[in-house]
Amino acid sequence: MNLTFKTLDDVDLVGKRVLIRVDMNCSVDPETKQITDISRIEAIQETLQELQRSKVVLMAHQGRPGSDDFISLEQHTEVLKNLGFNTSFVDDIFGQKAKEAISQVKDGEILVLQNVRYFEGELKKAPALEVAQESLVQELYPLFDIFVNDAFGAAHRSQASLVGFTTVLPSVAGRLVEKEIRTLTAATATEQHPWTLVLGGSKVEDKVKILSRLMSTDRVDHAVLGGLIGTLFLIAADMIPETYSKPIKGFESAIETARELLKEYPDVLVLPEDAAVEHDNTRHDCSFSEMNNDPFLDIGPATTTKYVKLITESAVVFANGPMGYFEKEAFAKGTSDILDAIADCKGITVVGGGHMGAMAKKMSLDDRITHISTGGGATINFLTGKKLDLVVALESAAKRMDG
Repeated sequence: MNLTFKTLDDVDLVGKRVLIRVDMNCSVDPETKQITDISRIEAIQETLQELQRSKVVLMAHQGRPGSDDFISLEQHTEVLKNLGFNTSFVDDIFGQKAKEAISQVKDGEILVLQNVRYFEGELKKAPALEVAQESLVQELYPLFDIFVNDAFGAAHRSQASLVGFTTVLPSVAGRLVEKEIRTLTAATATEQHPWTLVLGGSKVEDKVKILSRLMSTDRVDHAVLGGLIGTLFLIAADMIPETYSKPIKGFESAIETARELLKEYPDVLVLPEDAAVEHDNTRHDCSFSEMNNDPFLDIGPATTTKYVKLITESAVVFANGPMGYFEKEAFAKGTSDILDAIADCKGITVVGGGHMGAMAKKMSLDDRITHISTGGGATINFLTGKKLDLVVALESAAKRMDG
């Protein structure tokens, strides 16, 4: 396929000062604050290896303000060192300390800037030209020759570090972004059915909007739900009490959309039929009527059996987000059984998102799944046919570079 944006093949990188935005947003133990999975860091190795004759400054985010995984990028820098890269870390993003460190980077070295979301302006979502006015972009862009975006996992977000630099610097895609776009384009080109979406995890407010867009494409035959998005729809269907909405951010706005989708697509949306709750620190499989307000942490066995059958009989499966609180081993069963079913499916299978993809690799299912994407929301957005903000920005940059 012909790409609509430029890649590393289109620019001279030798001796150049390169700013690269990557997605190293890793799973983090909420108690120890230690990284528990490095697959997203491993995924950017090919691009970094191609930049080994450049002066490289790396920008990334980890978590978001208020979340358990909102930590510094010091650990990520150590991971890169262990992978063989000549890396150093600076506890600054675009202040004087960062600028001095950037000026000292030599060919073959990688300087990792502090978590870009420590800068409040990074959380603003707006068109590329608008976010390019943020001080993050204005302070840094004069220090570089080229901008490389390899952050596919955040490709659906129009934020300063992701799209702002594309308006002021020659900008190209890294190898990971290139691979993801090529692979997902080929995978979504099929007309085969049944087409099954497996949707779980948190970030419910975003996911319910994406689900609404995806359902309107008439591509989906089955949308099987778990995690907090499954909880939302169970509340919307009056199958479990609203007391279970407490961990759902943006519940009030999301619940109405869920109710509308249930009315419009009753034969497509597939909801859990039973639950696994935590009682006396142990897993307890039960019916909804037996939950007794105990924490709802996984889909139950009847649900798993139903989901597994739908998945294994599908021609296409796209999965994003775990079925439960997989960080607790007892409640990882729903997700692991679903991943086994995806691996057993003979059709086209794509697993998206850090958590789900990391678990698939941990289970050694890589070779039995068509594609494990580094993107969660980005992958699902891609399926809706919506052009990703990262791609739009890179396309505009390519036109300016050619002009």
